[in-house]
Amino acid sequence: MTILEINGHDYARWVADGGYDWSRDDLDSEKTKRVKNGTMRRDKITEKRNLSFAMLPMPEELAAQLDSDLHAKQFSVRYHDLHGDQTREFYCSKLPAKLRQVVDKGNLLWDGISFSLHEI
Repeated sequence: MTILEINGHDYARWVADGGYDWSRDDLDSEKTKRVKNGTMRRDKITEKRNLSFAMLPMPEELAAQLDSDLHAKQFSVRYHDLHGDQTREFYCSKLPAKLRQVVDKGNLLWDGISFSLHEI
């Protein structure tokens, strides 16, 4: 089951293919380096998550809410990762979308919405 709550808004049913991409990145300090024999001496500071989503076509009102949620400098996201349900702070720097004028009770649908979330 997909979990995606951004700033308390539930977008899980709009995630395409029922899933998303997840990655963990280690962050090292400037003290991390290789010594003369080639051995790595790491000074790991922390690790951060990255999530990438592709969304199903959504009504304009909902797409606008998603844009507002992702436009904030940082925001809370609840999702599932390899270590269970998580709630962490993220940011998003890009949100592409395509306007589709589909006749669905007079509503406009937005398609091609995708975005990546980067942990703060």
